[in-house]
Order: sequence, then structure tokens, then C-alpha cells
Amino acid sequence: MSRSTDASFFVQTAYTLRAVSADLWQRKFGTLLTILVIAVSLTIPTVSYLMWKNLHLVTTQFYPESELTIYLHKNLSEEDANLVVEKIRQQEGVDSMNYVSRQESLKEFKSWSGFGEELEILDDNPLPAVVMVKPSKAFETSEKRETLRANLDKIKGVQEVRLDNDWMEKLTALSWLVAHVAIFCTVLMTIAVFLVIGNSIRSDVYSSRASIDVMKLLGATDNFILRPYLYTGMIYAVLGGFVAAIFSSFIIGYFTSAVKYVTDIFAVQFALNGLAVGELIFLLASCLIMGYVGAWSAAKRHIALIDNRI
Repeated sequence: MSRSTDASFFVQTAYTLRAVSADLWQRKFGTLLTILVIAVSLTIPTVSYLMWKNLHLVTTQFYPESELTIYLHKNLSEEDANLVVEKIRQQEGVDSMNYVSRQESLKEFKSWSGFGEELEILDDNPLPAVVMVKPSKAFETSEKRETLRANLDKIKGVQEVRLDNDWMEKLTALSWLVAHVAIFCTVLMTIAVFLVIGNSIRSDVYSSRASIDVMKLLGATDNFILRPYLYTGMIYAVLGGFVAAIFSSFIIGYFTSAVKYVTDIFAVQFALNGLAVGELIFLLASCLIMGYVGAWSAAKRHIALIDNRI
């Protein structure tokens, strides 16, 4: 009994899908216009998400960890500087460190600045000794690192401590902003998709009033009458989501050359990432749900209005 019921369900589903597809193909222009409107509406949040995704990848790839740069007093002797370095090494929260003496700092500055001859004129080395500290994992939060910075600043012989996370904080703030813009666009465009599907289904229902009246008189159930409109809404949404993914790929491809130009200038390797397979499946599944809910709410409401007129 259950097998025959399942077979009957699949037969009805296949028949309804063929009928819906034939109807959509018969009015190709209206179908294409509806799908494009949905696609454009979905492209905006999709591209916003991809912006956040790539910006997040940049923050994790190029700024994975922040460091503290410690400048020692210039009047310290080499022996005193080594004692200060040892105190820094024993400080809680220090994972690893790199000490650059005043002579090494001057040598490095001469090599890349091009002012070697000018610096030879100076009687004294103007550069301080520098200690670059990598915080431990227990001090990954900004509050802990600020506490570490304050503790290091209290060590005698330390002139200044700088937390080198300005770019990280700016990129994180920008990523936070883009994420909220993406969420806002997603909410607005989801409402727009519901409205587009609802308006299309409303038109379909009112254009099929005579058929609905006949089916009602023949004893057709509401689920049977609703089914073609549900499939129509889901087809609209899924095709719109698929076209939106194609539009998003074109947009990512358009900006790829510009991003490559910038990365070449900064001598880094980074390429824009589009939608992964899992993300595409999630997009299409979300469109399927939106199409079903939008079509169900619109068809149910307008069929009920037709029933009230009978």
C-alpha cells in the first residue's frame, strides 16, 4: 500500500513539474524577467558576503599575529641592554623575542635607506636598541596584550612599547562593518525576493481563477491546488539563486585583475575567492526555502480570497 502511495506521489509530482515547466516556458518573457529580478536581488547580499569573506581571509593571512615592539633607552650600555632584555624574556606572556642592538639597527637602516654616507657624519648613533616580542597564546585577546604592554613599559630601561596591531584593528573593524552591511543587505533583499515571488504567484492565481473554481467543484484538496504554485515559486527562487551565483562570479572575475595589481605592488600573493561548492549549495537551498514559503503564503492567501467569493 505504501509503495503504491509513494509511486502515486512521484507520478503526481512529475506531472505537476511538467505542467509548471510548460506554463513557464509558454510565458518566457515574464518568467525570465522574474528570474532576473530575483537574481539581481540575491546578487547584492551574495557579493556583500564575498567581500566580507575575502576581507576576513586577508586579515587572517597577512596579519595572523600582532607583535610588541620595545624601544630601549639610547643611553644604556650593551651590558645594561642585555639585562633589560633578560627581564623582558622573563615577563609573563612573552612567547618569543628578537633583540636588535643599536649597531645592528644602524646597519640595517643604512642598507635599505640609502643614507649611509649621511649617517657617517653623525657623532652618535641616533637609533635605539629594539626588542620585538611575540605574545603567548594566553595573551591573544586585546585586553591581555594591553596588560602585557603596560607591564613591559614599567621595566627600567624601556623607553617605549608599541603594540603593532593598528592595521589588524582597522581591518577587523572594516570586516565587522562589511559583515553588518552584508546582513542588512541580506534581510532587505530577502524581503524583496518574497515580494517578487508573492506578486508573481498572485498574478498566476488570479489568472487561473476559473480553473481553481472548477477544481474546487470537483472536490480537489487545497494541497493539490497549491502544489503548482509552490513548484513555481521554488523554480523562480532556485533559478534566480543560480543566476545570482553566475553574476557574483562575473563580478569577482572583474575585480580579480585590480586586486592582482595591488598585490603585485605590495609583493604578496592573494587571489579573490568566489563561492565554494558548499556555499553555492547553501545559497540554492536557502532560495528553495524562500521560494516555497513565499509561494505558499501568497497562494494560500489569494486562494482563500477566491473561496470567499464563491
